[in-house]
Amino acid sequence: MAPVPIVLAAAMFAAEAIECTPWGGAPVRGTVARADACGIVIVLEGGKANITLPWTEVRAIAPADPTWSPWIEAGDAARRGEQRLARGDAALAAEAFERATTLLAGARGACVQSAWLQWARSLQACGRGTAASLAQLRAIELAAEDALAPWPADLCPAYSDPKEAREAWTAFDGAPSTAPRAAAWSALLREVAARQAGVAPKALPKTPRGSAKDDVMRRERLVLEQWMDALADASSTRQRAREALADMLVRTETPVRHWCRAAIGQSLLLEARGAKAGSADARRLALDAAEQFLTVVACDDAAIPMLSATCAALGAQALDAAGDARGATTVRTRLLQEGPSP
Repeated sequence: MAPVPIVLAAAMFAAEAIECTPWGGAPVRGTVARADACGIVIVLEGGKANITLPWTEVRAIAPADPTWSPWIEAGDAARRGEQRLARGDAALAAEAFERATTLLAGARGACVQSAWLQWARSLQACGRGTAASLAQLRAIELAAEDALAPWPADLCPAYSDPKEAREAWTAFDGAPSTAPRAAAWSALLREVAARQAGVAPKALPKTPRGSAKDDVMRRERLVLEQWMDALADASSTRQRAREALADMLVRTETPVRHWCRAAIGQSLLLEARGAKAGSADARRLALDAAEQFLTVVACDDAAIPMLSATCAALGAQALDAAGDARGATTVRTRLLQEGPSP
């Protein structure tokens, strides 16, 4: 939202008393000191104190400036989304957060970024990994320049079939951003997906450097860069990338290490498929790949349900490549029975 309506709204209502009823609290009366997309500041009667309420905590308010309507509706949608997500109803939560982000279009602030982050979380729990990543990119784009741009490592770009990877590549390729950090992440995700889809790679933009918040994301970015090399055309390049990923694996924490294992496993599976069919080398490489994938599955980390499901599917593929049809069937049966958790 443009700043002018916000200032006008505050000025119009500064002298008029309002009554605001928070969720789970008693009504308060006072005058409006400020209102914006993320909430309202009320100077309480007597003028000796004020209260700040995000729209998610406002149950009723009167009289209300018409310009507040989309913010109030967005707050209500976000509150409903939080409740639905807490009780495990990811699909309805995703609908609520989508509504919130639509109503907040053009606005800025922590609440807007939070709505996109929570929408990403809901989409992920629904098994919609690419849509979740795109929502996460939007949250990065909305981050203030002096704030840490969030990038939860559970949004791991691993795909179990080329069609899925191609869909992700298309989505990331069509998501340009004027924010350097968001653009860099989009390009990295695009190229990881491209190599899994068999799409011709593109040149990466220059990565933004020099800020503390960029350093925080350095490990994740390095994993993605090595992941690209792990799926390169040359076997020697793939080998060097796997060694680098294995080194990062022992020096980082969950869930970033799961990215490393997924990348190593995909690279080993590529090596197995390139070896002589039925040879001992092909079987060994495929089993090594299966070990990487199934180690992620065995962690059973509730924060990475989609990655666990993807690695189970990839682990079954690796067991098939190793000639272990029974093991592959067992893994697929678990995947079908459990699936990604909300």
